[in-house]
Amino acid sequence: MDEFLHKALYVEETDEDIDFESAPSTGQEYLRRVIVESRKCDAVVVADMTGKKFKAQTVLYTTDSGCPAAPPDFLPSDKWQKLQVSQFSSLRNRMTQYLAKQKQQGVKIKPCITLPSGDKEKEWSILCFGNPDDKECTGTPPMLPIILSLNQFMVETLLEYHVHWLEETSFSQQRGQWLYALLAKLEKPLKPEMCSLIRTLARLCSTFRAKLVSAEDPLLPQLNLFICLVGRYFDQSDLADPIK
Repeated sequence: MDEFLHKALYVEETDEDIDFESAPSTGQEYLRRVIVESRKCDAVVVADMTGKKFKAQTVLYTTDSGCPAAPPDFLPSDKWQKLQVSQFSSLRNRMTQYLAKQKQQGVKIKPCITLPSGDKEKEWSILCFGNPDDKECTGTPPMLPIILSLNQFMVETLLEYHVHWLEETSFSQQRGQWLYALLAKLEKPLKPEMCSLIRTLARLCSTFRAKLVSAEDPLLPQLNLFICLVGRYFDQSDLADPIK
């Protein structure tokens, strides 16, 4: 086989016996040992494989999405889901076109109020939902100038905050408004971190939905909406509700 192998390094030939019991003292001696040992190897090696080892399934596959099942009368229709995706997509397109036009005209969009910096999680919680210690401070809705002024880093940061807050409390209409507005500004394709985050959001909404006692609950359409958007618009189809 040596004649078919291209030599990368020159190795001086020698008739001296190689003492494999001692460590090589030079680089040349080490390479000579490698050559001698390689000549003892078979040119072609075939693995002795038995089929028994491959008959047993080695990968566990599950279709469980982690979303609790909902009563049939809680599930939205296919027509309703398509309508929500269409309206959400249209909103995102209008926002994108408006931002592009403002940028072309050299107009910088400014929020209507002073916003906290991205690392001020508590201040953002007070801005969005009010101060628990002050009943007169009820929070600020996600007004369009606020959402349009946010760069993508801030959108992702606020989404992380909101999903984290949702894990520690209950769902409300006010929380739903902020989540919807932030998702409308979230750019595609999703980063892996954002993909994981919105999947967590869909699972949380499924959990909240499963705890509702009536299909007439006013929170049901909002919970269905986020499950629909994550599954149908953001392409996490394994989390989407089945088509009725």
